[in-house]
Amino acid sequence: MTTKTLQTMIRKNLTNKTAIASGLALLSLLATLPKLAFAHPGHGLMAAKGVFSNSMLSGMLHPLTGFDHLMLAMGMGMLFTQMHSFKKGFASLAIGLLVGFALGLSMSFNSTFIEFGIIMSIVLLTLALMSRYFNYALNQSNEASVKTWHNLSIIGFGALAMFHGAAHAIEVPANSTTAGFFMGMIIAMLGVYSVGKGVATCLNTYLQDSLIIQRIMAVVGLCAVLFS
Repeated sequence: MTTKTLQTMIRKNLTNKTAIASGLALLSLLATLPKLAFAHPGHGLMAAKGVFSNSMLSGMLHPLTGFDHLMLAMGMGMLFTQMHSFKKGFASLAIGLLVGFALGLSMSFNSTFIEFGIIMSIVLLTLALMSRYFNYALNQSNEASVKTWHNLSIIGFGALAMFHGAAHAIEVPANSTTAGFFMGMIIAMLGVYSVGKGVATCLNTYLQDSLIIQRIMAVVGLCAVLFS
């Protein structure tokens, strides 16, 4: 047995063990879902005082101080970069946030429903980040079915982003301008999404076993959301 073959076997064994450990950790976290307080805290938004620039800054601070929004934006950036679908994912996230924000302003939603949708979007994103199926570098299959599922995941996560947009809409401060708050929120979310691309690129470039690190990051991110 050559040294290279031995290293490959060790790496594969470590990857499988990491997948099992991460999966067990995820299942244990899912058991805590019924115990969560599904109230969006608002993250201590600054007083905007009706000034557009202040409202935009308030909108930017909202996702940057909430683990749920940070996890979604960065995780989607990482996932869609791995899928070689960064631009499609960018558009999907932006549209999802826009539609959710508009619905949140025009309709009355139960906060528990929105928070449950946010948690489920994070759980599903965690599962996707833990899977080899969504990583072109590790999944060499060019089957039409794979591409179809990748396209469906882009649409699906864009739809789940509507819950995050609705949460932003519900928590627009009373003394701020809605347009400014929305613009700030979009800028922050898409900015963090782009950071996710940088993280995924670094993992693929500098770490041979990048999936292991990605799985750990995904579970840590989920823990941060569930216990924040």
